[in-house]
Amino acid sequence: MMTKSVKERRVSVKTLALTAMFAALVTVSTAFIKVPAPLGYAHAGDAIVYLAACLLPPPFGFFAAGIGGATADLLSGYAVFALPTAIIKSLNVLPFFLARIFLKKKQKDDKILSLILIPALILTSFITVGGYFIVNTILFNEAYAITETPFNVMQAIVCAVLFTALGAALDSVKLKKKLI
Repeated sequence: MMTKSVKERRVSVKTLALTAMFAALVTVSTAFIKVPAPLGYAHAGDAIVYLAACLLPPPFGFFAAGIGGATADLLSGYAVFALPTAIIKSLNVLPFFLARIFLKKKQKDDKILSLILIPALILTSFITVGGYFIVNTILFNEAYAITETPFNVMQAIVCAVLFTALGAALDSVKLKKKLI
């Protein structure tokens, strides 16, 4: 039986700690950090989901996003959305992981922000808007889902802008190189 070296265990503990931290950050930024927007407000949670996707290895990014989003729904009194949110937020990570695979092949996955993330941001926005449209149609009805769509579009736009600002700030201090 093969055992992991001390260095490999440290990496695992570090990854687990970062995953737990991102899950907590997604929870807090979704449930408690409101960003004023033209249609009311948006939460900052999706921006943290995108950061987690850029900084964590694939399975851990899925966990941080899903657990953090679902926990925020539970804390905010939207328990009916907890399971759908866990699925949608986990899927939000997928475009970023695909972009990172491309960047790793080009040996350019050393920063948070990259031009290839523009399509990832667009795709993840469609996942959010489409996912909640389906959920709202199932839980309520199509008319309600249509009414909610502009708010979900606004949420996606606000968080894309917030992610870009946070990513630029964290890239300026070379956070990704320090974490890897």
